Amino acid sequence: MRTLLLLLALAVLCSARGQDRFVQLANQLEAAIVDHPGLDGTMELSVSGTPVVEFVRGLGMTHKLNITIDPSVKGEVVNNFSNARMVDVLLYLCKRYDLDVEFIGSIIALKSYVPAALPQAAPPPPRVLAIAYDADSALIDLDLKRDTLDAVVRALTVASGTNVILAPGLENKTVSVYIRRTPLANAIEKLAFSNGLLVERTSDGTFQLRAEEGSVPKPGERSTRNAAIAAPTGNLQISLLDGERLTIDAQGIPMEQVVQQASNLLQKDFFLYDALDKPTTLHLGSVSYEELLAHLLKGTEFTHQISEGVHLIGKRDLEGLRRTELVRLHHRPVKDVLAAIPEGIKKNVTLAEFVELNGIVLSGDALRIEEIKTFLRSVDQVVPVVMIEVLIVDVNRSRTLTTGIKAGMGGGPANSGGTISPGIEYNMNSTTLNSLINSFNGFGVFNLGNVAAGFYVSLQALETDGVLKLRSTPQLSTLNGHEATLSIGQTEYYLEIRNDLIGTQNPTLTSSQIYKPIKADLSLKILPIVSSEDMVTLEIEVNQSNFTTRISELAPPGSVERKFSSIVRAANKDMIILGGLEEKENSRSGSGLPFLSRIPVLKWFFGSRTSKMRRSKLTIFIRPTIVY
Repeated sequence: MRTLLLLLALAVLCSARGQDRFVQLANQLEAAIVDHPGLDGTMELSVSGTPVVEFVRGLGMTHKLNITIDPSVKGEVVNNFSNARMVDVLLYLCKRYDLDVEFIGSIIALKSYVPAALPQAAPPPPRVLAIAYDADSALIDLDLKRDTLDAVVRALTVASGTNVILAPGLENKTVSVYIRRTPLANAIEKLAFSNGLLVERTSDGTFQLRAEEGSVPKPGERSTRNAAIAAPTGNLQISLLDGERLTIDAQGIPMEQVVQQASNLLQKDFFLYDALDKPTTLHLGSVSYEELLAHLLKGTEFTHQISEGVHLIGKRDLEGLRRTELVRLHHRPVKDVLAAIPEGIKKNVTLAEFVELNGIVLSGDALRIEEIKTFLRSVDQVVPVVMIEVLIVDVNRSRTLTTGIKAGMGGGPANSGGTISPGIEYNMNSTTLNSLINSFNGFGVFNLGNVAAGFYVSLQALETDGVLKLRSTPQLSTLNGHEATLSIGQTEYYLEIRNDLIGTQNPTLTSSQIYKPIKADLSLKILPIVSSEDMVTLEIEVNQSNFTTRISELAPPGSVERKFSSIVRAANKDMIILGGLEEKENSRSGSGLPFLSRIPVLKWFFGSRTSKMRRSKLTIFIRPTIVY
C-alpha cells in the first residue's frame, strides 16, 4: 500500500513539474523578446504534413531569428496559424513535441526535453515463499516459481524442522515446482527431480541437495546458473546464462529435442502441432529462447507464435499460426507497391491492396509478415514532387517580294485603278494608256501611237514582312519517376467522298461525304528522376507539327513535323535550354517571255518575279524544382 501511495505521489509531482516547466518556458520566452525582437512578431501560416524541423527553420528565416532544432526531433506540423505570436507558436511546439528551449547568446536552441531524475522508489519487500507444512499430517504444499534455492531451503527447514542443506555453488540456482499435500521426503525428491538436482538423506535425517556431475562450473569458467545437460542421444550441451539466455552446442540433434531441453531450462511452456524430427547442428554462444526458435525454424516449413504465454510451434499454414495484419503506408501511395515486393519473401503469404486506408493486408506466416513489413518500412519514404516550368518560344519570320509587268489583250479591267502605297498593284486599261501616251507625244522626235481598244497593263511591286512570336509558360507537377505530358494543338477537317456501286443488274451509284479530322500540335513529354544531392535527370521528348498549304480545296492539309528526344541532368532550379528546332525556307520563282525574261533590266519589263523567305525557330526552356 505504501508503494502504491508513493507511486501516486510521484505521478502528481511529475504532472505539477510539467505544468511548472511550461510556465517557466513562457516566462523565459517573454523575457527574451528584448534580445530577440522577432519573438514578438505575429504570423499567418497554414501548413499540412510539414516536418517540424523544416517548420522551425522556416520560422527562423521569416522572423529573422537565429533558431535551431535538434535533427532527432520527429513529427509533422498540421496547423493553421492566424495572427499568432511567435512566442505562443514556440510554446505550442514545446508542448506538442516535448521540447525544451536553451538560449546560447543570440541563438535559440530547441531540443528534446530530458526530465530530471525522479527519486527512486523503495525496493519491493522480499517475496514470501508459498510453503505450507502441516505438522499433524506431515504433509507439505509447495508453489515455487523461479525462487532461489537458498531461500527455499531455509524456508523448508524453518517450516518442517528438518534440516535441508545445499552443496556449494547452488545458492543462487532458481527452482520452480508445484506440489499439493505431499509428504516432506517425497516433496523434496520431486523438487530435486524437476530442477535437475540430486538428493540424498543422511542417517540423522538431513536432506542434502547437490547438482548432477559436471554441472557446477569450475574456477575460472564462465558463470552459469544451470549445468550443461546431456541429451539422451547425440551430442547436446545447453547451459543457462543469467537466467534468460542460453549457450547451446548441438551436433546432429533433432530440433524437437533441442526445443524440449531449452524449454525445461527456461521453464517455457510450448505446444508442438507437428514432429520436429529434422536433425540440426548449431553453436550459439548467447541466445534468448525466441532467438533460438527463430534460428531453428528459419528456412523450414515450421514457424512459432506466442499465445497467452504458450509457444505454439507447427507448420506455417496451420490454423492458429497464421496471422492477418493491415500494414499502412505513410509517405507513398499503395498503388504498384505489391509489384515491388520480392517474390522470395511473398511465398505462402497472401497480399491485397486496401486503397481506402492506403495499406496492404497480409495473411500468412508471422515471420514472413515481419520480413515483408521490414521491406515496406524501407521503401515507405517521402517521394519528392518535381514541379517543371516550361517556357515555349516559337518565332516565325517571313518576307515575300513580288514584282512584274503584265500586259494582254481582252479580258482586262473595265476601269483603271489600284494601289500605289504601301505596294504598287495598279491596272490600266486601253483608255488610260492612250491618254498617258498622248500626254508624252510632242516632247520628242518620236510620236507613240495608240494602243488597241482591248489592250491592258498590270503593274505589280509589293514586299511583305511578317514576324510572329508565340510564347507560352505552362507549369507541370509530377511525382518522382512519373511522366508529365503537355500537348497544345489544333484540328482541321477535310472532306472525303466515297462512291459505292450497289447492285449487279441495275446498279445504283451512292455517294457519301465524311469530314475527317487531322491534328497538328506541340507535345512535350518529361520524365524526371531525382537522384542524390538534389540532382534531377530529365528524359525529354518534344514533337512539333504544323499545317502547310492544301494542294486543293478539298484535300487534307499537308504537315511538317519536328521532333527530338534527349536525356539531361540538372541541379535543382537550374534552367535548361532546348534549341535547334529551326526551319528555313528560301524560294524564288518567275515567269515571262522566253529569252527576254533572262536578260537583266529587260526581265523586269517582260516578266514577273516572286521571292519568298521564311524562317521558323522553336526554343524551349525547362526548369525543374524539387518539392518535398
